[in-house]
Amino acid sequence: MKKDMKTKRVIWRSIGALMMGSLVLTSCVDDPEPIALNAATDVFVQKIVQNDVEKYSVAFWVYGNKDLDSVKVEGPNDESWKLEKTPSNSQLFSLYPEDEDYTETMPAEGEYVFTVKSTQADEAAITFKDKLGADELPAVTIETSVFKDSKQKTTWLEAEDADAYYVRLYDSSDKLVFTSSILSKVTEYAFGLADNGWADNNKKAEAGETYRIEVLAILYEDGATDSNRGYNVQFISIGSDEIVWGEGE
Repeated sequence: MKKDMKTKRVIWRSIGALMMGSLVLTSCVDDPEPIALNAATDVFVQKIVQNDVEKYSVAFWVYGNKDLDSVKVEGPNDESWKLEKTPSNSQLFSLYPEDEDYTETMPAEGEYVFTVKSTQADEAAITFKDKLGADELPAVTIETSVFKDSKQKTTWLEAEDADAYYVRLYDSSDKLVFTSSILSKVTEYAFGLADNGWADNNKKAEAGETYRIEVLAILYEDGATDSNRGYNVQFISIGSDEIVWGEGE
């Protein structure tokens, strides 16, 4: 059964950085003999809260050692998905859910099979497998998010078993405008216009404008190491709140 999950056209820069930061795939574009296709693949679960109800969706990410032409995924329940190329990087394909893709049912555990094809005309597609487990995180609860001392400071309750956190900011058109670096096991974060992380330094947050701030709790797969955890994500729990930039307590 083909799954018609709508795709966010702009990949989450934070998640792409999270995964690619620990990834090393050998490639040599100038070699007379093209290298064989290789790829890192990951299937994971995302959780959000809609109208006080916790909901889930599956998400996918693939990074190849050369330009990719297509990526398809088959799940354990005969579902299938077609991943989308990232406009700025032909080696990176992904599929993330829109709000309507989330349901109250946890995605199926088991083996997900990725069929990856490069743009090299005479090269056959290769399959990769990744297993999705049952482990999950609680919903992320944002306690406060206020503007103080020229920074937006956000605090949240600790998500039990979370390995790391991210903070993101979206504008009213759902465009990502800020992403934090990977945060260790902390429960607060503050950032301002002078900090790194803005998607476009010419289009930062403006006073009086409404934004959505999100806190992401990350759970890595069992056995993931510092060198490979970026593409061994098991679960991401997302909490969000609406803020007005520059508005204090």
